[in-house]
Amino acid sequence: MSDIQGKVFNDFEVPTTSDGSYRGRKKIVEATKEHFDMKLEQALAEVNQRLRSSKAKVKLEMTKGAIQLRATLPLKPGDFHKQGRDRKQYKISLAIPANFDGLKTAEEEAYELGKLIARKTFIWTDKYLGVQAQKKENITFKEFYEQFEEIYFSTRKRTIRSENTFRITKNRCHKYFSANEVITANTIKLIINNINTPANRRHGVVIARIIARYLDIELDLSNIDLKYKPKQRKIPTDKEIVDSINKIDDYINSLTINKTRATQSANRTKLVYGLIAIYGLRPREIFNQPDLDWLISPENKNNTFKVHESNKTGYREVFPFVPEWIEILDLRNSVNIKLLKEYCYYTEANTTISARVSRLSWFFSKYKIPFTPYDLRHACAIRAHLQGIPIKAAADNLGHTVEMHTKVYQRWFGLENRKKAFEQTFSEQNQLQCVLDENAKLRKRVAELELEVTRLRLTNQAISNK
Repeated sequence: MSDIQGKVFNDFEVPTTSDGSYRGRKKIVEATKEHFDMKLEQALAEVNQRLRSSKAKVKLEMTKGAIQLRATLPLKPGDFHKQGRDRKQYKISLAIPANFDGLKTAEEEAYELGKLIARKTFIWTDKYLGVQAQKKENITFKEFYEQFEEIYFSTRKRTIRSENTFRITKNRCHKYFSANEVITANTIKLIINNINTPANRRHGVVIARIIARYLDIELDLSNIDLKYKPKQRKIPTDKEIVDSINKIDDYINSLTINKTRATQSANRTKLVYGLIAIYGLRPREIFNQPDLDWLISPENKNNTFKVHESNKTGYREVFPFVPEWIEILDLRNSVNIKLLKEYCYYTEANTTISARVSRLSWFFSKYKIPFTPYDLRHACAIRAHLQGIPIKAAADNLGHTVEMHTKVYQRWFGLENRKKAFEQTFSEQNQLQCVLDENAKLRKRVAELELEVTRLRLTNQAISNK
């Protein structure tokens, strides 16, 4: 597997995308598959060239996600040739998957078959009759799950991002597809139909397609999605955001035992709270290799935050949505920055990063903060609109597409924020009208003064003429 990751994906750069939705992930999946298929086709051609050079009378072919051996062989038991010959060309399936490990196995099998043909010792055993291939057709969900990591990374590059996606996918695979039951199209559909929530069903469909593709099962999962009903969110106001961070101090002041460790956790959470509130970051972008030195660097004139390239939508430099909060929320507190740095760089294991993201929500609840970390991020999207920041600039700053920004995040805009937007617009219009009215008055006054000056000039001339 390490050989595959090195040789196949060594020259492959995972494409960056600012879209964290299904469409953005699909772009990465399609680019990875295109690169993988190209490399596999090249490797297959090289193997067939080696087989020809060695005069092995066997060729490899790839069809429907598997590698077959093609050769002219004695007739199968019970088979016949239309022209009465005793030999015929066959495709032999040995249940070899179409990946690089499979290609290596297939080449070894081709040489072995070639030797039997050359020595005229070939006979139709269970192996060549396809009994072993049939065993693959009878694989259980449990057996598939036990091979899942090898299967998953046989066609993907290992990165921090793909490792994290795999871990989540494997957990879901275990949740829905780990029964000791033979895999068929019907059993897969039955499992999918028993998943009752829209998001979980979509996750199940993703895994089902991985299973079907690997086992070459024809599977139609169209029209199987459940209608998604977005959950309600409480998007905090600016005042609530500034006030709620004090709840963390209230918690610290209430401590009587284990105060040192609990205080460190609370102060670290204050910094994370401030980073999300000011920059609209995803929690994972804070825990996954944050450049905290840049955050406090004298060279950082624009007070930006640098998101590491291994995160969901790649590298970006984020401008603060509310620069004045940097001081109000004590973002440059050196003690808190040290605590967060030690916490983040203790290990880069994906399970730890994901656990920290989940634990952050738990901390918010523990400190009685009346909203979630992601509510703070959504608040930035809404505030950007109220601030009049162009949609493209706001979307880039948040690390998602304009479509995501307008269709998803604006869902949480809410009546109160709509009211605020209208009031702000009307206020600006009123201010503009006041300026226009004032300008009109000034122009009128200037005209009056010009007339007065002209009148005085004429009077003075008349007096001089006398």
